[in-house]
Amino acid sequence: MTRMTHFLASVRNRAEAETVLAAGADIVDLKEPGKGALGAVTPGDILDCLAAVGGRKPVSATVGDLPMVPQIVAEAVAATAELGVDNVKLGITPGGDPFTCFETLRDLGLRTGLILVFFADEMPRFDPIDAAMVCGADGVMLDTAGKGNGALPDHMTLHAIGRFIDRAHDAGLRAGVAGSLRAAHVKPLLGLRPDVIGFRGGLCRGGARGENIDPQACARIGALVASSREDADMRFEERSASTMC
Repeated sequence: MTRMTHFLASVRNRAEAETVLAAGADIVDLKEPGKGALGAVTPGDILDCLAAVGGRKPVSATVGDLPMVPQIVAEAVAATAELGVDNVKLGITPGGDPFTCFETLRDLGLRTGLILVFFADEMPRFDPIDAAMVCGADGVMLDTAGKGNGALPDHMTLHAIGRFIDRAHDAGLRAGVAGSLRAAHVKPLLGLRPDVIGFRGGLCRGGARGENIDPQACARIGALVASSREDADMRFEERSASTMC
């Protein structure tokens, strides 16, 4: 099955949402970079961005860098889901009681999609795909926790990233990649056929994730994802045709 990789752009307010939409973002992702790897924006900002997007593209939102405490996690995920986003992203942090968190999330019966985010520089001892199946998540994503310590491919080989994506797909899950990604990472990662490739710092002024979105940088990444996606589709079709000969 051919999969298209969607361009996810992380924004923190309405103005940034409009900028990334103009640059061709497929998913508007709401998070506050000043509050950590997956810092949460305020409920008011989420509602404001949802109004700005107006259903043109899917909207996801993070719930913050939370400890793996069942009540805290469940309340944050439920509250964010109730605001009307399409997907809620939960980062899996070290320690705590993660599997009770997963069971509690499963019992919520969310109508909103749930994406579990795993940090390549803080990978858990348990299997991410198993965790997603326990809580009924719709997808899994790789990211990085320490934003000053390299990009995703600095912490995992392309082979390992590809294996993560393939295992997620085999389990019927969507798979995404992010983590201080820049233009040079686009083609190698798109060749692995993720469902989502996400950016924040690469879209900002000077490449600093805490700065505002730079329209020109955003447009460059958007165009690169689009062209690289076409190249990946062509290579995929050529490989598929050769196996049938």
